[in-house]
Amino acid sequence: MTPTRAQQAMQHAMQLVQQVAQCDKKVQEIYGGLCHDFPVLARTCGLCQAVAFSADKAQSDEKARAEAHQLLLKHVGKILGIETDGKGGANDPLLQEIIKADALQYMLYTRQVLHAWVYFKRFAVSILGVKTGGQRE
Repeated sequence: MTPTRAQQAMQHAMQLVQQVAQCDKKVQEIYGGLCHDFPVLARTCGLCQAVAFSADKAQSDEKARAEAHQLLLKHVGKILGIETDGKGGANDPLLQEIIKADALQYMLYTRQVLHAWVYFKRFAVSILGVKTGGQRE
């Protein structure tokens, strides 16, 4: 029996968040907060602006914050099937792909990310122990 799209998204999100659980506690905390904030940012500003924000923060001088945003970029890229190194910046492959997408592709990217991100939020709580607002339980 073939798993549903929701089951595939859930399994993929679980694997990716479990990888974050191996990171430093500060990175987990920041990433967990991003899991809660990213879909809100994508809905209010658009996927392109949300990814651009993380691409900028991925180059932060604060190591833990930069690493958390790099992981987010990599995970969004994995959801969309776009290879990215997660290093951020204006030339990030994920950001460039989203920028050059036509309207239909852009809407599809947004739907794919928002659909999968429900599971990232859930696993941020259950695996990383980070509830809304980036606070640990």
